[in-house]
Amino acid sequence: MLSLLPFVRRLRGQRGFTLVETLVAMLTGIVVTGALFAILEFSVRQTSYISQTAQATQVSRGAMTHITDELHSACLSNGFSPVQAGSSPTKLIVQNGYSEEAEVPGTYTAKGATSGKSEGVRQDTIEWNEGTGYLTDGVELGTAAEESGKYTHFGVKTTVRLATNVSEGGEKLPIFRYYKYAGSASTSTTAAASTLTEMPLATGKSLTAAEAEEVASVEVRFKTGSYTKEVKVSKAQEATIPSELQSQTTFAFSAPNSESTIQAGPCE
Repeated sequence: MLSLLPFVRRLRGQRGFTLVETLVAMLTGIVVTGALFAILEFSVRQTSYISQTAQATQVSRGAMTHITDELHSACLSNGFSPVQAGSSPTKLIVQNGYSEEAEVPGTYTAKGATSGKSEGVRQDTIEWNEGTGYLTDGVELGTAAEESGKYTHFGVKTTVRLATNVSEGGEKLPIFRYYKYAGSASTSTTAAASTLTEMPLATGKSLTAAEAEEVASVEVRFKTGSYTKEVKVSKAQEATIPSELQSQTTFAFSAPNSESTIQAGPCE
């Protein structure tokens, strides 16, 4: 019978891992795997943050460009008052016009009123809904011109959404702020001279017809956050995502003299 002693001795010479070594190896693997997952999670969150920030910036710039284009096209004639009664800190009602011609067809001019359809005149109601966070524009196309230079005949309103997840600007400033010409220019050692003075409106209040005729400048300011969130980011990052923009448009064909008594009005 062959002796098994040589085989037993050979097996005893092959040393394996001890329990301590196995546990250390497992712990090391867990730490390395956890670090890799942490790096992956950080990369995914950072990518999502950059995507949401770019999205918010793009949406806010598009909405602001739309509004400023409306305001820049609001002086239909000399002395015209673009802002209408009912405008408030959250709603801007403005009449404007677009045309390839030198003068918008159907508008009232110094040479006299035109008759018939006011082809290029429109009324935009730009409104912010705090509950939904929507910024919308209700467009009404003009249907007739009037000799007074004021337009009251408009067609059916078509509402389009300009932006979502919109909120007020820093320090809870109103979305829309209105200014009129002051009697004289303001002077200060810390700020530039200004010919405008603000027409503050309390929450829930709107411009009267007389106040609307004095509005010579409108400031627009709002924040826009991203509307899609594929991956949740940290609260600190989410607080910096909203893109805040501010723009102010003055209705004027030329600047009034800031050194003398100001007698100018809108669109002069």
